[in-house]
Amino acid sequence: MAHVVAEDGYRAASVSKVVAGAGVSRNSFYEHFANKEECFLAAYDATVERVMARVRTATLPTSSRRAALEAGFAAFLGFAAAEPDLAWLCVVEVLAAGPRALARRDEAMRRFALFLEESRSDDDRPAVPHVMTEVVVGGIYEVIYARILNRQAATLPELVPDVLYVWLVPFIGVTRAAAARAAAARRIAPAAGPLLAVAPDLGRTGRT
Repeated sequence: MAHVVAEDGYRAASVSKVVAGAGVSRNSFYEHFANKEECFLAAYDATVERVMARVRTATLPTSSRRAALEAGFAAFLGFAAAEPDLAWLCVVEVLAAGPRALARRDEAMRRFALFLEESRSDDDRPAVPHVMTEVVVGGIYEVIYARILNRQAATLPELVPDVLYVWLVPFIGVTRAAAARAAAARRIAPAAGPLLAVAPDLGRTGRT
């Protein structure tokens, strides 16, 4: 399903294309799913759980909430870079898959916002309206959406320092957020070369 919608879009995707790509019969498909929408939603749900599991695993060894936040962003963006078809399904095509898919998207964004809230330190809680979390999460989502829409998912891990800054600045101010961004940039710098070297191949051939 992820491969088909990445190639053709949700509306043009068909059960015939999905079963052909998966190497199974139509009967096998209908043993599991009532229709194309059900298969798409199952793929979306499974991907969200994989992402959340990866984020939780990445944050377990961290020594502070700030480190957990950075590790969570890195895990999420790294997954999207490594699995461009799944990223396309969950970020782009979910918008075309109907109201049930949009409800799934809203719930996934709520879970992401909750993770961000839980990763903030006690001293990062000034009198900022709660709506700020929704604004920041929505803004980060739009940045990620634009990269994926332009087939640039492989570059997403480079955004970790900037995304960290965008999240932190409303709560701890420009100076401290800039320091956190600079520290994150130094940590990912050694990995940037190898990542960029394989980025074109990930973008063209990474399939699930």
